[in-house]
Amino acid sequence: MRRVPMAGPLALLAVVGCGPSERSSVGDPWTTLEGWDEYGESAVNVVGFVEHQELEGGMWLIREPTGTTWSPVNLPEAFQIEGAGVVADVRLRPDLLSMGMNGELVEVLRIRHGAVPDAPNAAEGESPAAVAQGPVPGGRAFGEWRVVGHVMPGVSAMSTSRAASWTGRSLEYGPRSARSPNGDCVEASFTERVVSTDGLLSGQYGVPVETVPPMAEFDEVTVVDVLCEGASWGAVGQTVMVLDERRAMTPWDGVFFELRRVR
Repeated sequence: MRRVPMAGPLALLAVVGCGPSERSSVGDPWTTLEGWDEYGESAVNVVGFVEHQELEGGMWLIREPTGTTWSPVNLPEAFQIEGAGVVADVRLRPDLLSMGMNGELVEVLRIRHGAVPDAPNAAEGESPAAVAQGPVPGGRAFGEWRVVGHVMPGVSAMSTSRAASWTGRSLEYGPRSARSPNGDCVEASFTERVVSTDGLLSGQYGVPVETVPPMAEFDEVTVVDVLCEGASWGAVGQTVMVLDERRAMTPWDGVFFELRRVR
């Protein structure tokens, strides 16, 4: 955890409003919340895994690999995913009280999905990620996605009507499972890499980037591959191309399905 030098005393607030204002821009992995413009320079940087505890009707925490726990009062719904790795800039809120008393209360100013470094105190033979209570790869894809459309840039083994029938169906990921309308995996693992969009489409799929318009505006994408029991999953959604926090694509039989994050 890195603390950014404080610019001045924190203003004391009685409450934090529900449903904070959020904004993001194309290609920007950050979700920025109300308060960033005012308090961003004095923010505390937090990198850890999202954790849910059944306390006070349920509460969300961010736990760093070192064991430090933070209790965000306004974690956006898109990041309320057990085990997801996140990077956040937060504001300390000593003026607020919580009956849970589990981690210092903070207000999220901006947040994105991201890899979390290994825990420094993993025992011999024990996975550092396990000590940190969550997996590192695949975090940007964790959550539920819905098919909202499709692109067929070339020859496809799937008919147009069949591809259209997938609209409205859902895919769900991790951290240790994956669900698709044509197959579930209860022992999933993930790999994650950032690649050139043009190189990925032309090199791996043999199509020009301009033939897949939803991806053409991004120079790079995060590719998450799903393995089921250590082998290729073999289901729609086995590869997810994450464009930003709310949009992704998944290729199957020559069709690129457009995804929107549900949660």
